[in-house]
Amino acid sequence: MLRNLRRGCASLPFHAYRARGMWPAAMQHDSASLGERLHFRTGRVALRTTKRRKTVFDASLRDPDTLRRLLNPRSVAVVGVSAEPASFGARTITNMKLFDGPVHAVNPKYAGQELHGFPCVATIDDLPQGTDSVVLCMPRTGVVPSLEAAARRDIGGLTIYASGYGETDLPERAVEEADLRDRARALGIPLLGANCLGFVNHVTRLGATFMPDYVKMTAPAGGVGVVSQSGALGYALMQAAERGFAMCHMATAGNATDLDVCDLAAFQLTLPECRSIALVVEGLRDGRKLFELGRQARHAGKPIVVLKLGRGETGAKAAMSHTGSMAGSTAAWSAAFRRAGMLEVEDFDGLLETSGFLAKAPPPKARGVAIATPSGGAGIMAADHAEYVGLALPQPEEATAKVLREAIPDFGSPRNPCDLTAQVATNPAMYDACMRAILADPQYGVVVMPVVYHNPAPTGTPNRMKLMRPLAQEAGKPICIAWIPESLEGPGPYAVDTAPELSLFRSMRRLMNAISLWHRWHDGAPAQAPGVGEAARQAAAAIPASARTLMEAEAKAAFAAAGLPAMPDIRATSAEEAIAAAGRIGYPVVLKIDSPDIAHKTEVGGVKLNLSHAESVRAGYDGIIASVKAHAPDARIDGVLVQKMAERGPELIVGARRDPQFGTTVLVGLGGVQAELWKDVALDIAPVSAERAEAMLRSLKSFPLLDGFRGSAKVDLASVAATIARFSELAVALGDRLEEAEINPLVCLPTGSVALDGLMKLAG
Repeated sequence: MLRNLRRGCASLPFHAYRARGMWPAAMQHDSASLGERLHFRTGRVALRTTKRRKTVFDASLRDPDTLRRLLNPRSVAVVGVSAEPASFGARTITNMKLFDGPVHAVNPKYAGQELHGFPCVATIDDLPQGTDSVVLCMPRTGVVPSLEAAARRDIGGLTIYASGYGETDLPERAVEEADLRDRARALGIPLLGANCLGFVNHVTRLGATFMPDYVKMTAPAGGVGVVSQSGALGYALMQAAERGFAMCHMATAGNATDLDVCDLAAFQLTLPECRSIALVVEGLRDGRKLFELGRQARHAGKPIVVLKLGRGETGAKAAMSHTGSMAGSTAAWSAAFRRAGMLEVEDFDGLLETSGFLAKAPPPKARGVAIATPSGGAGIMAADHAEYVGLALPQPEEATAKVLREAIPDFGSPRNPCDLTAQVATNPAMYDACMRAILADPQYGVVVMPVVYHNPAPTGTPNRMKLMRPLAQEAGKPICIAWIPESLEGPGPYAVDTAPELSLFRSMRRLMNAISLWHRWHDGAPAQAPGVGEAARQAAAAIPASARTLMEAEAKAAFAAAGLPAMPDIRATSAEEAIAAAGRIGYPVVLKIDSPDIAHKTEVGGVKLNLSHAESVRAGYDGIIASVKAHAPDARIDGVLVQKMAERGPELIVGARRDPQFGTTVLVGLGGVQAELWKDVALDIAPVSAERAEAMLRSLKSFPLLDGFRGSAKVDLASVAATIARFSELAVALGDRLEEAEINPLVCLPTGSVALDGLMKLAG
């Protein structure tokens, strides 16, 4: 266990955790500058700076009313339309054939003629004054002149397909993109893109995109709004409308030169047809916009289901080259989504399934899940997945069980999961009676119905779906269809997708996870972040402005000033002073080297443990000094710290660092080598409340060690959580000065907790 060695020093400082993947490696966009990027690599922060103009971003969302002309236009134009049917301009204007408003093509070669069935003018200056939305199908070099022309004609907004801006990672292109953004904002013209695929307004049947065949998407508008940084992924999701999936709007941000995914999602929240949003995020210039977007979504009563791309190192690099965005730490992003009240899914396949379910499902009337199926095996599979995500599977009430026993053959099962047997295929009355009884049971808020085969008649499965719709509607409870057949498409799935009362899933795992997220959404908004107490503010203010690295003694003093329990120590500069200090403290004691140049004390022989008398202290002092001089001859030595040998107890690391996108983050994990081995950590956005800190502790795999594992004493969990909360407040109070801070270890005891070692790194 190496407990005593870990007690002697901060064995895993933050850079070691980053190097080992404990604090997930991050390549993030510094919100203060396009030209500064933080690359966290094996503990070193390499700041690459180019001579680029600094641009200030803030966490405010764009007013949706200012985007209405761009994204919900009454009139549109496409600039750069050619006669070639496969060109981007031709594809775009062809996708507008079902739009009711005026549409103009712009190309001087065909001015005064019709092009692909639409009137064509020579330039933007020839468009009707006040045209709402214009799509630019042209190279990058023509964008700024088009923007200036748009201002003269009172255009409501521009969609820019052109690439070659900041995503190239060329400094001059980043400056060019920043100039474009600043010019557009000065002119009051919102930009979608650059380097984007456009948008689709399914309510007005406007396909402002160069992806082909939008006119084939005939499903009625409604339900889910889609926002994606990636254009191809956004349109891939939009194509669900071809199979009857209800969607209202799709927008792609691309480089997010002006509007990012948060601005676009905030606009979609204002659409009456929108009932949930599927959000695909690669990166943001200012991640704090998520919190305001989440607040607006909660106020509107419309959940946001989010998928974060660029979760691993390879994915992060791809996100950089594809959109010019910096991919942030996976753990920090997940913490930010939780704080914003968004519902995160792990894979692309679950995004539409979950958002579609949430768009259809009313608030849950109960927490219980009922499983009804003609296949016993499918029922067992469903139960396995439900239990894995912690969903309740109560047994039917007696009145329900009586109906089931009377209706189901003796080779079936009237329990939950309920095996209706294959008899349901030939006995519709039996099926109706059982489903009515299950839906009427007050324990159940949702019914899961695995479908395992197509009915022999082509209309059999669709007809059964039609029978389920009024049952779900009368009960006010959703029915989720788990489509198990490997024949994924056809009339059966179409019947589910087009039914407002039914939701289709092609994965039992994703189905049960969606139900869990449904419960979380309706449990209410996440708790607001607490304020920063006066003790934390005063402790932060007391740290000298010139301070850069606070080693153990100074760091623990700052912790104590903020109200954290910290083990006191006495600095000794001779063996006699160390003996005197030990006498005042009381034996046994610990000796540690005190040097601003030595972070890893044990590596230089700088720790002596469990010294129980004066002679052991003398020998320990002399041994430390000799060892340090031998192993680190150039290190400055301020003395040796003498402190009481602490009681034994579980040890945690508690850390904080400044995240460029989300502000201060706080980390909690099992201390020492176990954390390095198992990566057992929890991370959240600071400050955290004591309640949230306790939830972080309970999320650790190692939590049983704090809770009396195998007869050991339970720690004072409330006290430990309060310490973590106060630590997070101090980290926030330090603001931009903070680079990183840690307590390692924090020993947890039945009577509280105590910080044995600490470190703080501050910016200049």
